[in-house]
Amino acid sequence: MKRLRDSTLFVELPIMRQEALSTSVEPFTAVKPLIIDESDGEIDSFLCAKAMGYSGVSSKICKGFYKSIINRARCALWNAAGGPRRYFMSAEDLTVHAGVSLQQDLALVNFIGLTHVERNGHHFVDGFCERPASESDAFLKAHPDLYHRHGGKVRLHIQDGKLVIGSLDGIGFGAVPAPDFTQLQPMPA
Repeated sequence: MKRLRDSTLFVELPIMRQEALSTSVEPFTAVKPLIIDESDGEIDSFLCAKAMGYSGVSSKICKGFYKSIINRARCALWNAAGGPRRYFMSAEDLTVHAGVSLQQDLALVNFIGLTHVERNGHHFVDGFCERPASESDAFLKAHPDLYHRHGGKVRLHIQDGKLVIGSLDGIGFGAVPAPDFTQLQPMPA
């Protein structure tokens, strides 16, 4: 157990999300820093979580671009004020699919200075999934560092657990190219 404890950076939301913003977690913080996650639904959720003993918050594009920037600024401000606790951000977005949503999430975490993202969506979604080949080919052409062709499909190019994102450094905050909106299909009921 010591090895597990020593290799754990933080613990994510150790109590039910419905109680996370109203129950103190101070007894746990002596062991590991705690991060608020699923209970982070409002712009002031991290403020409430801080009062309950949490020291971390996650950046997720699905929670809002500005919320991530604000929470990163909060961490910097609180850490600059000193005190016994260090505040931090993690990054995760488990269901972001290849294309604009992935690219914008990567641009966001790069912008706020995070270097590690828990990203599992590529395990559950087969490349560009059911999108037309012309669309996935356009993304590959625009971002040959981020995507590659594997098994006949355009997929995220993971090298030694890392993504190369240099092609995102441009106008549009990672939103190039645009999806082929003429080929959108309704989700099955």
